[in-house]
Amino acid sequence: MSMSGMLRQLKESQLVHLLENPDEILDFLDSEVPASQELDLDKTWHGLHFLLTGEAWGGQEPICYILAAGEQIGDEEEHDAGYGPARGLYVSQVKAFAQALAAITKQEVSSRYNGRQMMVLELYPRGWEEEPDEMREWLLASYDKLQRFVVQAAANNKALLVWLQ
Repeated sequence: MSMSGMLRQLKESQLVHLLENPDEILDFLDSEVPASQELDLDKTWHGLHFLLTGEAWGGQEPICYILAAGEQIGDEEEHDAGYGPARGLYVSQVKAFAQALAAITKQEVSSRYNGRQMMVLELYPRGWEEEPDEMREWLLASYDKLQRFVVQAAANNKALLVWLQ
């Protein structure tokens, strides 16, 4: 089984509702949405997080939002979205994330690729040193999608849900 990083746009009022009613989160995540409102980072989520933050799991806000920070929806046991609870980002956080992503060029992201360090840190999905050019291109293509998706969400005043499934 693989782990995919997921992002979904929603109205901030919907996010507030889910935070107040976490028992509804799993049904919400299972509901159909237009393709333009959801982004599947596939298995690139951990590599992207590292390229953005320089860390395996933590990092400074807002650039760490793929894996850290935001408001956890519910608890680990009852509201597990696959690999832990979903997290919500308010519109203000989405706008800060979009601004931070817009300031980081593809070339800068590419220059941060370090397959050896990524293996030492045991970043998912592994194999970062085996075909570094292909892995780098895979991450850069995913970064383009992430950047466009978050910038679009910010422009449309949308909140975001982020989770691993």
